[in-house]
Amino acid sequence: MGGFIGRILDIDLTSRTYKIHSTKEEWVKLYSMMGYAIRLLYEEVRRKGMIDPLGSENTLIIVAGPLVGTYLSGSKTAFVSISPLTGYLGKSMMAGSFGTMIKRSGFDGIVLRGVSTTPVYISIVNGAVEIRSADHLWGKKTSETFKVIEEEIGVKNLKIAAIGPAGEKLCRFACIVSNEYRVAGRTGIGAVMGSKKVKAIAVYGESTIEVADKRSLSDLVRKHGEACLKSPRANALKSYGTAGGLVTYVLDGNVPIKNWSRGVFEDQDPAKIKITGQVMQQIYKSRGKSCGTEVPCVIQCHKEVYVDGTWVKHPEFETLALMGTNLLINDPGALITINRACDELGLDTISTGAVIGWAMECYERGYISKNDVGFELKWGDVDAVLNLINMIAYREGIGSILAEGVARACKNIHPNTCDFAPHVKGLEVPAHHPRRYYTIGLVYATSNIGASHLQGMTFLLERGVALLPEYGVEEPPKSLEDKVRSVIITQNLCNFLDSVGMCKFPVFGVIDFDHVAKVYSAVTGYAVDKDEVMKIGERVWYLERLLNLNLGLKVVEDRLPSRFSEEPLNEGPVRGSVCPIGDMLKLFYEYRKLDKKSGYPEPAKLKELELDTGLQ
Repeated sequence: MGGFIGRILDIDLTSRTYKIHSTKEEWVKLYSMMGYAIRLLYEEVRRKGMIDPLGSENTLIIVAGPLVGTYLSGSKTAFVSISPLTGYLGKSMMAGSFGTMIKRSGFDGIVLRGVSTTPVYISIVNGAVEIRSADHLWGKKTSETFKVIEEEIGVKNLKIAAIGPAGEKLCRFACIVSNEYRVAGRTGIGAVMGSKKVKAIAVYGESTIEVADKRSLSDLVRKHGEACLKSPRANALKSYGTAGGLVTYVLDGNVPIKNWSRGVFEDQDPAKIKITGQVMQQIYKSRGKSCGTEVPCVIQCHKEVYVDGTWVKHPEFETLALMGTNLLINDPGALITINRACDELGLDTISTGAVIGWAMECYERGYISKNDVGFELKWGDVDAVLNLINMIAYREGIGSILAEGVARACKNIHPNTCDFAPHVKGLEVPAHHPRRYYTIGLVYATSNIGASHLQGMTFLLERGVALLPEYGVEEPPKSLEDKVRSVIITQNLCNFLDSVGMCKFPVFGVIDFDHVAKVYSAVTGYAVDKDEVMKIGERVWYLERLLNLNLGLKVVEDRLPSRFSEEPLNEGPVRGSVCPIGDMLKLFYEYRKLDKKSGYPEPAKLKELELDTGLQ
């Protein structure tokens, strides 16, 4: 199996022992590696029944797909567990070199079981596994943690994934941060790691990752690099990172403004919008780099700015939107500070921005008072936002309620506030607008992890910047039927890319999936074409669905917040528009072959995907 190591490290934190299992080739062929992790989790759920996401029975699985460490854009490591936010599948993809080092140290993935009685961190250096005390690290922010561990292990180019105080305090949207400042941000994976008393995982290895056909792969790398240099989308990412899209999306109506209640930001005047990637790079000295030292990507969309004598991470589009336009903050320096604070504390900026936006609306409407918070909570108040971020991370005062996530917090504050709580299945809504792009509303409603734009990047199809002619999408979808079909296609393709560890940015709008299939074949030795690529991704989507159904998912949870489907805006580019989610869901269930009452896939569909044995 080219691209695979053939071994899984399985650590029992309760007994502080570990085993090494062989990677199952039949599962690899069916699902590749992220899907492999979901199948492992599925088996745990079938064996144990309902699982408390923050209890000892939950399992955290970290895997690196076959393209990680073998291909120019193979940078994504999958973190998979039961989500503390949703109670269903939790998964988050971390860019950078962490997965490459897992593989070079001799493993396809790491499984964490049980709970340690005291804080620990895990050291894996060239296959040697140690479970070390982290008593002295508990309570530290991520940068301090990285510094101490790097000094203790003493290996250059060590890669570390750690939690901050938010993960220790079991904030349900805590994230995991790497020492390359890439983040496994969504679904509260950091809280799972914190519940297990694992402060960090440090990995380093020097082993070679073999591929099946080096000559073909080298040619495919060259062609992909050339395509990146010619692609307008890739060049925009190379110039400004994801932050460069903010001004376009503001003018297009594709951002949250004041908790999705307004349609105009700074009069829709580009000259007044100060938080775009273009403006920030005029204010600050900036540089672009790959997301990791071991990732030879030519786009280099990871941007840094020079602030107070230090290079720091440039906020991504999602952070600029959820913390900026959403909270009515138009101060680039403030957003750099907010972004750094979340990385240090280990907070997902998407969920944090969404929760704070909802809290500000609660304050504005009188559901939360100054006495409840300890200070005024007004739109655009940077100091208030920074104070609330710290309160959430450390679970202080009202921050402890907000740390539960917006779906739980709204029930605690007042049931009426749930009407404007932006979440799907408990996961807060990211920055792309369902009133503007109906397809993204359906992606949110039917994503197996809750609201996530990366589970189906249909807004790129609707804008016409990333069509898929190889799958029959030759123009932006116009009819509801075509919009629903495009959602299903992109859901499947995104699952494939995640499962093999391939970044989506150098794919959509840059190369076609005939090329992706050739890359997968050259790395693994498995002969696949674009149709098999689609089928693997489709199989993983249905496997995720089966897992959630076993965890109690109901049809009524495939929904979109009513703010998007029943409350049109009276201003801006999307004035008067609402997402027709009801009609789209009917078509989605028909096309996905899902039972309208139970939500289960039809038996014939499961048989077609080889999911009909031992999985229902």
